[in-house]
Amino acid sequence: MQPGQKLLVFVGASLIVVSMVALAVFITLSAVSLMTRSVSQFWNACFLLCSVSLGGWMLLYTGQLRIGGSVSLRLNNFLLLFSLIVAVLISAIVRFHGRERYFAVLVVGFALAAFHIAGGGILNPRNVLHLFKTSRLQKKAPGLD
Repeated sequence: MQPGQKLLVFVGASLIVVSMVALAVFITLSAVSLMTRSVSQFWNACFLLCSVSLGGWMLLYTGQLRIGGSVSLRLNNFLLLFSLIVAVLISAIVRFHGRERYFAVLVVGFALAAFHIAGGGILNPRNVLHLFKTSRLQKKAPGLD
């Protein structure tokens, strides 16, 4: 492997680990908040962790598209990205209060719009439907590798 490919594998693996930890923290805090019916003080850390993870994926995909020319997006990657988007939005709503909440959601929305434009339409619903369709076809026909 070339050094650039090794770096890409390392960054991708690191982002997967950070994303899984961020989603685990989000799910744990959500469960605790629902059971205790109170907002924990750790939502700030959850918002920051989920935001850093989502930002890392957005930078990786945009960089791959702009520098490398293509992005290999599979269904599991998209589901992880979508889960992080939902986690960032929910943690922003829970974490911030008053006008800060609207500002945070607006900033996340602008970041997602910029990612959609710079990322070549990765979040396009047509691409998502194609991912679901091809994933279902691969499960039906296991000999197509």
